[in-house]
Amino acid sequence: MTHTRIVDRNRTLLMVCDCQERFREGTHGFNWMAKSIVKLLKAARFLKMATLLTEQNGSGPTASEIVEQAYGPQHLGTFGKDCFSMITDEVRPLLKNYDNVILVGIEAHVCILQTALDLLDRPRFHKRVFILADAISACHELEIPLAFDRMRDTGAVVTTSEAMLFQLMGDGTDSNDKPISELIKNERENTAKALETLLPHPSATAPISR
Repeated sequence: MTHTRIVDRNRTLLMVCDCQERFREGTHGFNWMAKSIVKLLKAARFLKMATLLTEQNGSGPTASEIVEQAYGPQHLGTFGKDCFSMITDEVRPLLKNYDNVILVGIEAHVCILQTALDLLDRPRFHKRVFILADAISACHELEIPLAFDRMRDTGAVVTTSEAMLFQLMGDGTDSNDKPISELIKNERENTAKALETLLPHPSATAPISR
């Protein structure tokens, strides 16, 4: 699969994993992760990019701030699951329409990792997988960088929500994408805090200016 700076929004699926209210208190930086996911769902509506949510069966509803942004014709629905991977029998047939998959949610070393490994499997799916580091977390924060390393070694692209949105905007010349630029600008403080909270090794030499 060709690696290019352009990511075709029409062939891209944003998958939000198990961000249920029940897990808020026990998940590292859940609120900042949720803000990144809300930003992405808002952007997806402007971009007309497909989205879906999964929920662990029996663990209650997805956090309200995320559910409130998961709507519109591009939203494929919310799918319950009993397994770790998001690739359930209901989700699997939807994947044929997409070359690129963006993964966000919890937990990095369990459901996100196993979903990424499934999607990268060449005989079955062979998708281009993007892991958004400021929109993924786990109960124990030290699990996160190890999971990122594993996914990167397997072929996933580990990046950030802002970098992903800029790639989805192509070369930046489409005036219809102005709302995305405004969204990125308006969310700058939340993005900075999510990066500081969720990225495992922020650079001490490059502090984020306020």
